[in-house]
Amino acid sequence: MDNDPLKVGHKIREARKRRRMTLQRVAETSGLSIGFLSQVERDITAPSLSSLVTIAKVLDLPVSAFLEQPEIPSAVSRREGRGAYAINPGWISYERLSTTFPGQALSAVKMNVPPRYLSETAAHEGEEIVYVLSGTIRYVVDGVDHDLQMGDVLHFSAQRPHRVHNPTDQVAEVLSVGTQQLFADSARQGGPSTAGDKVQPGKGKAAARAKTEGEEEVI
Repeated sequence: MDNDPLKVGHKIREARKRRRMTLQRVAETSGLSIGFLSQVERDITAPSLSSLVTIAKVLDLPVSAFLEQPEIPSAVSRREGRGAYAINPGWISYERLSTTFPGQALSAVKMNVPPRYLSETAAHEGEEIVYVLSGTIRYVVDGVDHDLQMGDVLHFSAQRPHRVHNPTDQVAEVLSVGTQQLFADSARQGGPSTAGDKVQPGKGKAAARAKTEGEEEVI
């Protein structure tokens, strides 16, 4: 996929400014910290796929406004026909596994998590099940570490603050299935709509207060 990581943050910033939204408001609505959002907009870091979807939702845009994703046009997809894509090359990459159809509720991706990767802390609607295909991965949910190895499974409410960490020097492969709609074509196929739904704001207010020293809100 032809995604330019240096433009993702710029696109987010421009979309936010067009909607006359402050970083504070985006942080409160999305549950992501002001410091993290500021770094994303300056292309210092890149959000995870789920956080990018959350940001797009807050800005009332499809995720395709920021990221080109593959489509899975039929119920069966073959290994040789699927490719990995990333928001930032060299960072976590994704392989789309799920298709779309009317009433479709689940999204599935295979994540290739590079060594020493540490995601932002996020919370969003729905639930997730993760299955470790290879390597070791650590999910931190509500401040509790869950160290998972090949064959281990974790099922949790995605409304609880969580983050992903690969503490090893080896790539970890993780299957993630959840109810958050990760793909723009889900809405076109009549999947469960989240338009107009409010992203869980409770955790966001606390996160917004965790403003990194020296970072300024861009209006």
